Amino acid sequence: MNNVTVTYLISLFFFAMYFFMRPSGGGMGEDTNALDYIVSGVLTLLPVYAGYLNRKKNMTYKSVLWIFFINVFLFACSGLFDHFGGGFNILSTGNKSSFVFTMAFIAFNASFYPFILLLDGSGLDFILPLLLSFILPTIGYFIAKPESLKKSEEHE
Repeated sequence: MNNVTVTYLISLFFFAMYFFMRPSGGGMGEDTNALDYIVSGVLTLLPVYAGYLNRKKNMTYKSVLWIFFINVFLFACSGLFDHFGGGFNILSTGNKSSFVFTMAFIAFNASFYPFILLLDGSGLDFILPLLLSFILPTIGYFIAKPESLKKSEEHE
């Protein structure tokens, strides 16, 4: 079982629940508060812990990168259909943006939403989740020492 994928989906579920039950009313926008950033920050740390668990279970480094690969796919498809999607009515809206892939990318990275809201319009609002889906599990993976190394050190 890949811990990074599971915790990423769990954090998405918990943030969706928080999103609809937040104290200041449903939805988000200009009225983000400190609690939004705290919840998002805690959920952002879960992929670090999941990368740590993957290393503890002696899983390969590729196991922490599945979420990154999914994000790269969604990001690339969003950009490709944004550029070439003039004839695709389902995949693009008004020949300006690829609606389906962009919404999937945003929904898949919803726990980063309050931080992304600050960067809206800067061009980093799509690049930041892509980078974080690579950096956070990688940090957790390289912090941990695999169990096989610990056992070999104990026997020496």
